[in-house]
Amino acid sequence: MGRLLCGLTLAVLGLAVAGCSSKPALTEISGTVTFKGQPIPAGDVTFTPDVSIPSGELRMYMVKDGKFDSKEKPGTGLRPGKYSVRINGYDGKQIPMYYSGKQIFNPYQLEMEIGAGSGLTHDFVVPDALGENIKYTETADF
Repeated sequence: MGRLLCGLTLAVLGLAVAGCSSKPALTEISGTVTFKGQPIPAGDVTFTPDVSIPSGELRMYMVKDGKFDSKEKPGTGLRPGKYSVRINGYDGKQIPMYYSGKQIFNPYQLEMEIGAGSGLTHDFVVPDALGENIKYTETADF
């Protein structure tokens, strides 16, 4: 009887500790990125969490033919909260020092709130003005 009571007590304590340490579910995100009315050929969308998000992690999703989806790599969704978002876009024509091709606009940066839920679709429209006076950045590994 003593062992049974001890075992039940440990099981209840284990569930209580597990419940306290559980993290909020990840929100999967997908969407499109367009520039001048067209899907960008290649690029990336990076979400940097605000410091207020417990255990938030930086996430980068690759864009191909204007589309990105966190489900391409399981477990890479976003925790609910505020994020700084940075979008880079390239022409997709690989050349030396420019793995994804040349930039077609300067990085687009914005703030975004991610809510809790099983999935979120967000379409980004990069302002046309970011295509002027481009400051090229090499993208190849050295």
